[in-house]
Amino acid sequence: MTRRRSLVLYLLAMLAALATTLPIPARADDDGKKDKVSVRCGKGKTINDVLAERRGPLTIEVVGTCFEHVTVASNDVTLVAGTSVSGIQGTNQNQDTLTVTADRFVLDGLHVTGGRNAIVVTGSQAQLRNCTAQASGSAILSGIGILFSQGSNGSVDNCDSNSNPADGIFLDGAVVTITNSRFVGNNRVGVFVFGGSTGRIGFTSALLPAAPNIIRNNAGNGIQVALGSMGLIHGNFVTGNGTNPTSPLGRFGIFVLHSRVDLPGKNTITGNFWSGIGIRGSTAIIGDPGFNQPTDNLIRGNNLAALPNEGGVSLALGSTAVLRNATIDANNGAGVALSERSTAVLFSANVTNNTANGVQLIQGSGVVFRPNEPRSVISSNTPFDLQCFDTESSITTGYAGSPTIDGCTGF
Repeated sequence: MTRRRSLVLYLLAMLAALATTLPIPARADDDGKKDKVSVRCGKGKTINDVLAERRGPLTIEVVGTCFEHVTVASNDVTLVAGTSVSGIQGTNQNQDTLTVTADRFVLDGLHVTGGRNAIVVTGSQAQLRNCTAQASGSAILSGIGILFSQGSNGSVDNCDSNSNPADGIFLDGAVVTITNSRFVGNNRVGVFVFGGSTGRIGFTSALLPAAPNIIRNNAGNGIQVALGSMGLIHGNFVTGNGTNPTSPLGRFGIFVLHSRVDLPGKNTITGNFWSGIGIRGSTAIIGDPGFNQPTDNLIRGNNLAALPNEGGVSLALGSTAVLRNATIDANNGAGVALSERSTAVLFSANVTNNTANGVQLIQGSGVVFRPNEPRSVISSNTPFDLQCFDTESSITTGYAGSPTIDGCTGF
C-alpha cells in the first residue's frame, strides 16, 4: 500500500514539473479565435515587434501611422486599422513597405504608403480590403501599389491604388479577384495582369458580379493582359487612359498581348487615347452569355489621339474576337479595325457613328456576321460602313439593312 501511494505521489510530482516547463497553447488557438493586440504607432512596440513575439492566429490593431517596413511571415495574421487614418509608411525606397509571405493574411482599412512597392504578396494568400496603396519606388519592378507574385492568390476589395510611379496593381504568376476598387492616375498601367496570371476584374471568386472597379486616367493602358495571361473583365469603368503621349506600353483602355480576355458584359470603355480595346496575337470574347449576366458592353469615344487604324476595337497579329451585343459608337477612327490576318465574328453588334469606317479590314483579315436576330447594325459611319483595303480581306453577309461597302468581297 505504501509503495503504491509513493508511486502516485511521484507521478503527481512529475506532472506538476512538466506543467511548469511545457508551453500551454493559448486559448485563442483552442477556441479558433485570434489574439488581438493594439499597436499605437510611435508609443512603444512596433508591428514587427509584435509579429516577432507571437505565433498563431493574431489580429493587430494599428492606431496612427507606423513608420516601418513590415514583413508578415506567419499564417493567420490580420492587420486592421484602429482609426480611419491609420497606416504603415515605408521610409526606404529600396525596400517594400508591407511584405506578405504567409497564408490567410488579411489587411483591413489601412493606408500603406512609401517604399519600393507598397503591398507585396509573394507565394502566399491574402485578402486586401478597404485599403489605400501608394508606393514611391522608381525602378522597373517598383513603384507599384499592390503586387501579387510567385503563385500568390487572393482578393482586393474596396481599395484605392492611385498615383503610383508605375502600376496600380501588378499580377505576376498570380490569381487575384479585384472588385469595387479604384486605379486612377498611375504612371504606367492601372491593372497589369502578366506572366501567366489570371485577373478576375469585377467578378468575385464565386464568379458573381460585384461593385465596379474604376480604372481611369492612367498614363499607359487602363488594363493590360500580357504573356499567357487571362483577364475576366466584367462591369468596370475604363475611361481616359493613355494620358502619356510617350507611354512605351501603349495608350489603350484594355490591351491584350499574347493572352486571352473575356468581357462578359456591362463594361463601359470610353474616352481612351488609343482604341478602347487593343488585341494583339490574342483572343477575346466581348459579350459572353455563359455567365448568365447581361452581355452588353459600351465602347464609345475612344482614340482621342487619332492614331491610324485604331478606334473602338482593333485587332492585329492574327488575333480573333467575338463581339456580341456590343455598342461600338462614335469612336475617333474605325469602330472595328482588323489587320495582319485577324478575324472577328459579330453577333447583334451595333457599330455606328465612327469617324473612319465602321468596320475596316486589311492584310488578309476577315469578318463573319452571324445572322442571329437581332442582326448586327453597321450604319452612319464615315466614309464607309464596311471597307476592305485589299482583295485578300473578306466579309460575309448576315448584317441588317444596307450598309455602305467599299472594296469588300465574300469569302
